[in-house]
Amino acid sequence: MDMERKSKVLNLRVSDRQRAVYERAAAIEGMSVSALVTSAADDRAEELLHAHVSMTVPFDVFDQLLSALDEPAPLAPALEKALIEPRFQNR
Repeated sequence: MDMERKSKVLNLRVSDRQRAVYERAAAIEGMSVSALVTSAADDRAEELLHAHVSMTVPFDVFDQLLSALDEPAPLAPALEKALIEPRFQNR
């Protein structure tokens, strides 16, 4: 069990049915309703965060990406010039 110090309060409104289900499930697991609910919320939050910070692509798409990175397209002449020429001079 997580022994992190918890000092913040999060109030939730639930139906009578939800409360009863949470209490029964918590009793089966031998934990408090608060621990059950926060554990489930932690798991779901981690799942959502992971889904938004990572991307799974097929192997062929990944291989195409690596090939493109290994052999980048040549720079447009105007862009190459802009990168080489100093924009500001120190005085």
